[in-house]
Amino acid sequence: MASKPDLRVIDIKSIRENPVALRTVQRESEIFIGLIDSIRSVGIMNPINVREQKEDVDGKITKFFELIDGLHRYAASCDAGLSEIPVQVMSLNDAQALEAQIIGNIHRVETRPIEYTQQLRRMFAANPTLTLAEMGVKIAKSPTWVSQRLNLLKLDKAVQDLVDAGKITVSNAVLLAKLPPEEQLNYVDQSIVMGSDEFVPLVQARAKELRDAARQGRSAEPATFVPLPRLQKMSALKAEFENPTAGPQLCKKLKLKTAADGFALGIAYVLSLDPVNVEVRTAADAEKKAALADAKKKRTADRAQKKAEDAAKLAAKAAEEAGAASQPKC
Repeated sequence: MASKPDLRVIDIKSIRENPVALRTVQRESEIFIGLIDSIRSVGIMNPINVREQKEDVDGKITKFFELIDGLHRYAASCDAGLSEIPVQVMSLNDAQALEAQIIGNIHRVETRPIEYTQQLRRMFAANPTLTLAEMGVKIAKSPTWVSQRLNLLKLDKAVQDLVDAGKITVSNAVLLAKLPPEEQLNYVDQSIVMGSDEFVPLVQARAKELRDAARQGRSAEPATFVPLPRLQKMSALKAEFENPTAGPQLCKKLKLKTAADGFALGIAYVLSLDPVNVEVRTAADAEKKAALADAKKKRTADRAQKKAEDAAKLAAKAAEEAGAASQPKC
């Protein structure tokens, strides 16, 4: 893949981060803060990997080192105030650098799923002839795994953010990606609280409804909102415990008469399934669906407008060329 790395100690200011870095640094995390403390105490134990690069700015050639692997160690070294850092200088082209990044990060649990998948796509873009099987061999994964990961990029951006934040499991995210973007947001709540054993049949059933409707040349019925249990925040429960407000109002509104009814309502409130909470969540779901419908109409109108503008430009260009051709030549 490349020649033997050259171990050196270089000026930290001569290093630049890779513009397509696989991960981002979470500077406020305990792990990163601990890494800074460790580097201040004992220095860098494992050299970072870089490659020599150069750029031409107004005819002036500037040489620098581009980071390949070791972003967190590099960032922590900067924050720790190091002036020099041990590196392995590798001789890699762009495609090889991408491959080295992704292989170096494949088994690191802190790598975010969407960020990782974006790097996979860059590797395919850098090598258009690369097959799923060949990629699987490179990163020690099956072709099916690679295909499923690539499908994560079909998710709506809001859903992708939830996946990277750890709110939605990768297995549920893979299932969500089987639905059109306008449908995915309808199942976000379920994807967060359901296990795969429950979520699989739910998504499969909806996907079948959509396929059947498309085959019959009609629009599928809108997905029905079903409020699922969702624990109230501990701060809200503590505030209610110390100063009961929602409870008395709910009991009065629902005209509860027995202690058992009150206890059941309390459990429902904790799970966000009391009548008031369900009403609010149902209204929010309806508002979300209306916004999605408006956005879809706007995208359709924008595409139609652009198509008309492009057609007008082509017609104008054709008329101009025809007029120039009809002019007498000297």
